[in-house]
Amino acid sequence: MKTRVIGLIVSLVLVATACGDDETGTTATTTTTTTAATSTTTTEATSTTAAGVTYTGFDGVESVVTDTSRIVSLSGDFTEILFDLGAGDRVVAVDVTTTFPEATADIPVIGFAQSLAPEPVLAMQPTLVLANELTAPAESIEQLRAAGVPVVVLATGSSLDDVTAKITTIAHLVGLDEAGGLLAERVGAEIDAARETAARADRAPRVAFIYTRGPQLLLFFGAGMATNAMIEGAGAVDVGAEAGVMGAQPLTPEAIIAAAPDVIVLPESGLAALGGIEALLEIPGIAETPAGAAGAFLAYDEAYFFNLGPRAGVALMEFVLDLYPELESGA
Repeated sequence: MKTRVIGLIVSLVLVATACGDDETGTTATTTTTTTAATSTTTTEATSTTAAGVTYTGFDGVESVVTDTSRIVSLSGDFTEILFDLGAGDRVVAVDVTTTFPEATADIPVIGFAQSLAPEPVLAMQPTLVLANELTAPAESIEQLRAAGVPVVVLATGSSLDDVTAKITTIAHLVGLDEAGGLLAERVGAEIDAARETAARADRAPRVAFIYTRGPQLLLFFGAGMATNAMIEGAGAVDVGAEAGVMGAQPLTPEAIIAAAPDVIVLPESGLAALGGIEALLEIPGIAETPAGAAGAFLAYDEAYFFNLGPRAGVALMEFVLDLYPELESGA
């Protein structure tokens, strides 16, 4: 899941179903509304009848879901949730953000949800499409709906507190409320355990998340990003958010030097695309940071680290123990 590359970190003490039956009645379902900078939680009435589930999505559009036998998932976290719920056999296509579990390797990929073409989706004859607030263009979503396909737009969330609500919402949409409750309980407990472990640390390392797919793309992540939730959940300081970065902005030498991170976190694939640690240190400004001087870098699979899906608590605990190796022994 993760490549651990931390030099001098110790000396510096620095630098993570069974199918359920559809129910009849009215259920209060928690949905999550997010923007790049904020996350708010509201409760909507979602009716469940013999005819299916009627749900009002993030985009304000009401969808009636009557058949979940052929699902197209346009977000990797949604796919992971469906598989953990035991509904993986219903997923007939995904977008490129799905990289886990391994069982998804043979599922057709219809492209990138943020530049969605309706034709590949329709070719899969879906009975339900799960999209997120970043799925675009809107015209493609409308074409799918015009063809009679329910498209439910859900928020991916930018907070660890959003994860369990996302799980229970998807579980309700696919008629697996009981499994959803159990999964949400387990994931919530894992997140709480990681937070409690982090709370035992007597320091707060300064952490920067740099997103890259190679030298031509270097982004400094800050507030409103899932990485911010992971960093703060680990009891660390997100130096991007501290510096006023909202979302993501191009990385500059001045910005990273001024941020003075003790640890730099990157996606594994991005670090490989750069050419490894030596190439990373050649990026202007990186070597001049405390993290660069100490060789304090952590690289994770990006879907594992910031999808905020069912593995969020496990990933957070791993991150916490990487930041505070002294806690691993229970010290």
